[in-house]
Amino acid sequence: MDALEAIRKRRSVRAYTDRPVSDEDLDELLRLALLAPTGSMSQAWSLLVVRDPARRETLADIVIRGGGTYFTTVRPPAEGHTPEQHAEASKAYAQEVLGSYRRVPVWVMGLVVPRNMFPPQERDKEALSDEMSVAFAMENLFVAARAKGLGTVPTVFHWFCEDELRAAFGLPDEVRVPVVTPLGYPTEFPVGLPPRLKAIKRPWRTLVHDDAWGNPRA
Repeated sequence: MDALEAIRKRRSVRAYTDRPVSDEDLDELLRLALLAPTGSMSQAWSLLVVRDPARRETLADIVIRGGGTYFTTVRPPAEGHTPEQHAEASKAYAQEVLGSYRRVPVWVMGLVVPRNMFPPQERDKEALSDEMSVAFAMENLFVAARAKGLGTVPTVFHWFCEDELRAAFGLPDEVRVPVVTPLGYPTEFPVGLPPRLKAIKRPWRTLVHDDAWGNPRA
C-alpha cells in the first residue's frame, strides 16, 4: 500500500486482536515516525513503547477509565438520567467500546521532552512547536502502520488519569504526554464513519480558504 492509499484508508481502530507485532515491523514503524520534521532539529520528543504484559494492562486500564470520564464530560446524558446514572453509563460504554485495548500487544506514548532551545520569554512558542513535532511523528506512525495492516487510534483519555499514568511509568514532571496509541491488528478496519460522527463531519471544501480568510471553496 502506497502512502496516498494509506492516508485515505487510515482509520481510528478501537477493536483489536491479540496477534503479536513483530520486532522488525515495530522497529521500522518507530524509525519512520522519527523521520518526521522537528522544529530547529530539536527532537523534543521520545516514544515510550509498552510491551510488558503487566504494564500494557496498567496502561489499558488507565485509558479505559479515562475514556469513561471523557464520555461523562463531553457527551450529553440520556434523557432522564441523573448525573450518577450518566457517569455509570459512560463507564459501561467505555468498557464496551474500548475493552479490546486489554489485548493490544503494543502501546506507544508520544512524549514531549523539552530541550529549552528558545529564550525563556519564548518558551510558550517552543512548547507549541514541540507539541507539533510530536504530532507529526505520531501521524507518520499512524500512516505507516496502516500501510502494514496495523491499527492505531490517537488517544487522549489518559489526560483524565494523568497523575496515575506518570506514577506508573516514571515520567518526570517536565515530560508531557499529549497522545498515546494502541498498536496492533484490528478485528477489522472500520469503513466509513459512525452515524454520530458522519452527521458532524464538515465537507472538506468548507475548510479550505483561498488566498484570504473568508473565501472557502464551498
